[in-house]
Amino acid sequence: MQLTLNKDMQELKQTIKTSIALMLFKNGKFSIEQASHFANLSLYDFMDECKKNKIPVISYDEGELESEMKLMSGL
Repeated sequence: MQLTLNKDMQELKQTIKTSIALMLFKNGKFSIEQASHFANLSLYDFMDECKKNKIPVISYDEGELESEMKLMSGL
């Protein structure tokens, strides 16, 4: 029983750390690298968690997007 309880506690700790990392990343307090490190996840696993929670990994403001589109149209 102790082994199961310990495993459940580890899973709970991981869930809490991942949730906090997602919140801090979403609110712009952590970069994606900082958040994945905090959550003890690889960058790709953290990106997958973002996808599951509908948190965009890349965000452009309107000016940045327009600038990128102009740059791409010149190629």
